[in-house]
Amino acid sequence: MIMPSKYLREDEALIGVGGILLQRIEGRKNISSLWEDVKASHAVATFERFILALDFLFLLGLIDIKGNEIKRVGP
Repeated sequence: MIMPSKYLREDEALIGVGGILLQRIEGRKNISSLWEDVKASHAVATFERFILALDFLFLLGLIDIKGNEIKRVGP
């Protein structure tokens, strides 16, 4: 589920969803407004995948989450 495979397209894997989320995070962003921005995307599709992708980005050190705000950090 993290990496694409022959059964899972690149944009549907968590690494692809994380890339979509990173493109939408500019400065500080509210988690609810980020969800509203991306929920129509076919790749994100479900709230579960959205949260898993946020967890994945946090573990990689690419975002910081404080309260209800997300901030992009790192490269």
